[in-house]
Amino acid sequence: MSIEDALTQETVPHYTELRPTLCGSFNLSARAAIPFFQSIMTIEEAAKELDLVENLPSDLRSKWRLEELFQREIDWERVEKDIVDNYLKRPEKLTFFNSITVALLPIDSSRMLSSGYADLPKVPEIPERLRTPQWKVINVGGVQIVKSESTNHGNIRWNPRTIFAATIDGQHRLAALRVLVQNGNLNRAQLDTKISVLFLVLDPKAGLLVDQTNLGSNENQILAIVREVFIDLNHHSKEVARARRILLDDQEIESRCLRQLLCQRIGEDSQERLPLGLVHWQHSVSAKFNAGDNTGPFITTIELLYWIIVDVLSLKRPNDPMDRDLVLKFVDTIESALAIREYITSHQANFQGIAPLASYVEKHHLRDGLETPFVNPNAPYLRACEESFSEKWRPIIVGVLLHFSPYANFIIEVNKRGGITGDLAFFLVQPKRAQDAQSKAWGEALEEKIERPLKELASMKTKNWAFYAVFQKAIFRAARLAWQNYEVVPGGSIGATAFAQKWVLFLNWLDAKGTFELAATTAPGSKDKLWLGIGLNQSQTVRYNNAAVSRLCSLLMSWWYLHHSRLSRVGLFIQKAEKNDVNEKFPDLKPFLDDIRKGLRTVVGSGEIEPDEKEISRKIEERLKAILEIAKNPETSDLETDPQQESVTT
Repeated sequence: MSIEDALTQETVPHYTELRPTLCGSFNLSARAAIPFFQSIMTIEEAAKELDLVENLPSDLRSKWRLEELFQREIDWERVEKDIVDNYLKRPEKLTFFNSITVALLPIDSSRMLSSGYADLPKVPEIPERLRTPQWKVINVGGVQIVKSESTNHGNIRWNPRTIFAATIDGQHRLAALRVLVQNGNLNRAQLDTKISVLFLVLDPKAGLLVDQTNLGSNENQILAIVREVFIDLNHHSKEVARARRILLDDQEIESRCLRQLLCQRIGEDSQERLPLGLVHWQHSVSAKFNAGDNTGPFITTIELLYWIIVDVLSLKRPNDPMDRDLVLKFVDTIESALAIREYITSHQANFQGIAPLASYVEKHHLRDGLETPFVNPNAPYLRACEESFSEKWRPIIVGVLLHFSPYANFIIEVNKRGGITGDLAFFLVQPKRAQDAQSKAWGEALEEKIERPLKELASMKTKNWAFYAVFQKAIFRAARLAWQNYEVVPGGSIGATAFAQKWVLFLNWLDAKGTFELAATTAPGSKDKLWLGIGLNQSQTVRYNNAAVSRLCSLLMSWWYLHHSRLSRVGLFIQKAEKNDVNEKFPDLKPFLDDIRKGLRTVVGSGEIEPDEKEISRKIEERLKAILEIAKNPETSDLETDPQQESVTT
């Protein structure tokens, strides 16, 4: 053979390895039967031989564009951070991917997508073991399929020069595997990890049946099928509801801590945990707990509790889980929020041989040459986190939700209607179809058992701030700040349970005065709405944003400080916020008051044709004093005097 013949000969075309498959067909549609071939590949093979839809060759001069057809681009930040670093590279994490779906698409000599699988002049010979009547060879352009005549077994391979292996379901998984193979320093055993792959060959020779009347006159049949399958796969692939992911997540600190707040079973009543009948967790509906009759018995939701725990713990997860400084800062915030070093030391019988978390991270994640991502602590430290949380924070969160008077009074009504241990509680946790069956079984009794109680309970939650998510967020943010600063205000050291009791007593004292009614005024007989500019818009609708959470928290903290200061003159209290030593007596009082002022400006400054800043400032201070006056301790005893006048000069 001449050199020229050797360079140009096509007697042995370049094909991939011949892989065993199981052959099947999806025949449910009246329009088409789509054949598929299921095989396995090592992640090294998948990284080399499979491709991404975003790389699918496109002729920009044609009538279609891939951006319009597939509307899907790889989120590389998600791939590298979430999937590779935060999942695949975590040595303590069990990892698994479901099947990837790949369409073997024909491309022409210009590497543009073809409208059909063109026959090739040369195809590879099949192995000797497959040259029996039992096996049938099917060549579909650059795809070779060898199928058993009597079973579902087969083999498949393709020519990468004429076939584009487009991943139409699992793009992000494949992209992550590519990154891992290229940059992961994997050993041979890891590279030989095998994944499941479903191959589609969209041609009648492979078993495709399509009703041609459903295609446009000049439409590329292959492209039309791929586009529809791609869109359907991604449209129907929905994430598990957020609440359920939180309840099932065993790796995240906040999720594990949240489960410490809940009773374990429906019908269980407790003073240390929240009965499940009071927490919205079972269905994918509004995250609010006062929206509609179906949320009638609930005083909070899983998603809201999760947000509260995130806010209370304030863990600083690293954007780069391999950045030394960021990882150590994360460890510091875990220690600050949960004191797990102290907890492990005081519970040595349960944590024998467990080093401090910082030492563990240094040794197993940050040591030169052995760097691995640190996203969450491993099992022993996660257990220490949740147990410490249970001692340190559960008494406060559960204490407020069970004993703050709006909740406590409401829970009595829920219990009367079977929402904790009765029919209502057990009905609401059932799947929709089971609810429908139970409803039919009850017949007319459904109104008495379920429908009327739900309506009655829902109607009880519309007028008090306690039943709005923004206020619940604020009440726990303020609780965290009040407990952290307890040694200053009111003074002395105190445990979580004792603090929870004092915090609830304070809130209940305010509630008894009607303070937390949405329609509350700044004083008896006044027309000035207390919550305007703080938690209510000018139209008196609730503000559902972070600014409202911040201002509600600022007001609660200002009330807490004023109440414990026992100052008789509110003006004197406001003046103290401007003094240099304010943080020694009232930590962060000035930003709290400034935050309230910012909200009040939207109220007192509205309607002014030509706003007079001096007049607006005077009105703000006047309204601020009236609002703070609500929390003045009846047992006042000014321990300090101030030569300045009570009124604040602006």
